[in-house]
Amino acid sequence: MKLNLLLGHVLALVLGGIIYVLFRSSSLLMFKWFQNLGIGNEINEIRKLTIPLSKSLPDWILYSLPDGLWVFSYMALMLFIWNRNITAQNILWFFLVPILAIGSEVFQYLKFLPGTFDPKDLLIYFLGTTLPFVTFRNSLVKKTKFNGF
Repeated sequence: MKLNLLLGHVLALVLGGIIYVLFRSSSLLMFKWFQNLGIGNEINEIRKLTIPLSKSLPDWILYSLPDGLWVFSYMALMLFIWNRNITAQNILWFFLVPILAIGSEVFQYLKFLPGTFDPKDLLIYFLGTTLPFVTFRNSLVKKTKFNGF
């Protein structure tokens, strides 16, 4: 089951990255990195085939799903690293990225951060946080109380 966590982490991370590479704006910094790595032309050739498809995809797939997949990936990685144990000592590490992701949307809504609040982003972040626990629930180590409490 621990291998499933690692595979879930990698697949979610890669799928989120593929969406960015194939469908997002080429003005993103990573496209300069691709040029510097010498693979920019190859990426651009692939994108010539995929960019027209982006017009038929819903915005939430292009703009919200990758971030949700990355939150899912992070949560699966934390479950893997901490051997599926959530304790008082590691709970902050588990929820650091989801708190930052969800918090950024809330702060955008409150106008404390620049950007456009999107309730779909909030929903996708929440799903990315909770789905690893649902998906891998049979392999989680269940404890009745936190260590140290």
